[in-house]
Amino acid sequence: MFYRYILFCFFFCLTSLLAAQETVVQDLDIKIMYPTVDANIPSNYKAKVERKVVDIFTQNGVANAKGSTFVVYPALNIVEFGRMEGIKNYDVVQLELSLLVKNIFSKQDFTVFSRSISGTGESKRAAINKAIMGIRPRQKVYKDFIQEMQEKVTAYYEEECDAIKEDAETALANKEYQKAIALLNALPQNSTCRTANKALLENAYQEYQAKNCRRDVQEADIAILNKDYKKAINILSRVDVESPCAADAKQALQKVDNIVEEQTAKKLAFLNKVYSDNKELQKAREQSMKSISNTYIEGISKD
Repeated sequence: MFYRYILFCFFFCLTSLLAAQETVVQDLDIKIMYPTVDANIPSNYKAKVERKVVDIFTQNGVANAKGSTFVVYPALNIVEFGRMEGIKNYDVVQLELSLLVKNIFSKQDFTVFSRSISGTGESKRAAINKAIMGIRPRQKVYKDFIQEMQEKVTAYYEEECDAIKEDAETALANKEYQKAIALLNALPQNSTCRTANKALLENAYQEYQAKNCRRDVQEADIAILNKDYKKAINILSRVDVESPCAADAKQALQKVDNIVEEQTAKKLAFLNKVYSDNKELQKAREQSMKSISNTYIEGISKD
């Protein structure tokens, strides 16, 4: 009887733990901006900092993607320089790595993380490089930060779902269709908020098509005239097969059918298949929504 009780407690705890894990958003995307660095840090180190920051997120299960509600602004600043004197002298540097996570739509600071890192070298540049290369993305401190951020994001989508819906409806009423799509398409695929607002997203998408498909086709035609076929195909991928401009978009695709580069051939073949037999229509629409959303978020994140 006692062992049966222990076994029951074990399975109860395990089930509770798994249930708690399932509530965390699993397909979280974060847009990582190019880092800013202290004026005394050589600018060519920015790329190294960026790679380290991207690794911190991706190695802990968070994708670096364009279409996210949340944006990370990394920064690396010098706290102090020092000198170790002995048989051989070394420069010592202490840096602070900070990761500011902002809500791209509200512009509010969501969470901030900072960590002191240090390095030594035969010069200040060497010491800075040693400190940056010493960032270990899999360290527990970064894992804990990511876990805490995921929990906050999960709570945000649960608590703010009604507000997000209201903002999308307001954007829709104001004919800001791209904004409405971006607000709703940024919701994680496995969130209840996205499921609840699926019809609203599809409505915003169809309204966008009715208003903007003519402009998209015209921009694609200009790109074709300029022989920028990759750009043309990317623009035409935003035009829905059931939009008022579908016939014109199909005609534009036919113009580039025999002259595309190898890198865009697969995308062209996919779009032609959608237009010819309507297969994979939902996949095409999801890609179109993602492109529309990414373009909008790209613009406001730069601002």
